Amino acid sequence: MNQGIFLLLLALAGGLASVLRVLITNWAGKLPYGLILTNSLAAAFVGVVLSGPELYPETLAIAMVGVAGGLSTFSGVSKAAFDFWHRGRLTQMAFTLVLNLFLPLVILSLVLQLG
Repeated sequence: MNQGIFLLLLALAGGLASVLRVLITNWAGKLPYGLILTNSLAAAFVGVVLSGPELYPETLAIAMVGVAGGLSTFSGVSKAAFDFWHRGRLTQMAFTLVLNLFLPLVILSLVLQLG
C-alpha cells in the first residue's frame, strides 16, 4: 500500500473513531459510563479483528491503531480518576479505574475465546 494512502486511511479511521468516542463519553452519571463503554467497545473490536482472518499489516494497523486507538482513551480514564480523587470521591475513583482496566480485558478475552 502506498505510504500516503496508508497514512490518510489511518488518520481517517482514528479521527472518525475519536469523534465517536467524544459523542459516547458524554454519557455520564455517578460514573463515566460512556468512557467505560468506549474502552470496552475498543477491546471488543480488537478481539474481533484478532480472531478474524489474517490481515495485511497496513490493514491491521488501521484497525488497531486507528479505530481501536481512536475509540479508547487512557488519558480520559486518568482525568476522570483524578477528578474523582480531587473531589474526595475515592469510591467512584476506584470503580472508574477498576472498570476501565478489567472490563475491557474481560471483554477482549471473551471475544477471543468465542472467535
